[in-house]
Amino acid sequence: MKWSNVMNSSAATSMSRDKKMCEKATVGEILQRAYPDVGSADPISYVSELGDSVQALVYSRLFWPKLVELEGAVFVALWGDDREYIDGRLRAPAPSGSSAPMAWQKIVDSFNTFEVAHMFRQNRGPADLVESANRELALVLVQAWGARLGIAYPQRRFEVCYAEADEEMDSRVMVSQVHPSLVPPQGWSEEQRAILPGAPGDHGNS
Repeated sequence: MKWSNVMNSSAATSMSRDKKMCEKATVGEILQRAYPDVGSADPISYVSELGDSVQALVYSRLFWPKLVELEGAVFVALWGDDREYIDGRLRAPAPSGSSAPMAWQKIVDSFNTFEVAHMFRQNRGPADLVESANRELALVLVQAWGARLGIAYPQRRFEVCYAEADEEMDSRVMVSQVHPSLVPPQGWSEEQRAILPGAPGDHGNS
């Protein structure tokens, strides 16, 4: 299942999505299981009962993330020192023959794909509870990140999507710029998946 905040889905897709969402645990049910002592079905009740301003400040960076722009591409920054890390990765050539060629857009999208289960070092409760919580959190992030990107870059259009777990990855939130199309930077090599100093670039191959 893939869910996006770009409002171009068909009515049938929307109905199917709503049906599947109804079959999942609601946010209130998830919180009641995790914190039975609070005893409320209203999610907002848990904010004042369990949280504090410092915790809220920490998580504000998850819901309204820092954005880093490098080589004309926008990256969602969640890990700390993201600019230095991403820039270093973009300039580190892959060993010859170790990976298939990859276009600039695909590389940028790979940095902007976040498996929800890997955002945190701790889990609360049994696996089924964590899975439900991850899904509900991801759907909130789709909306919040879409708003964040729209305000920061009103001249650009981004698609922010949620995808269920599959054989390759856990459930995830994915960000991709859809307009205008990303232009590979000077020196970009699809074969080596890196920006090479002094290279003319492979713009025609992207």
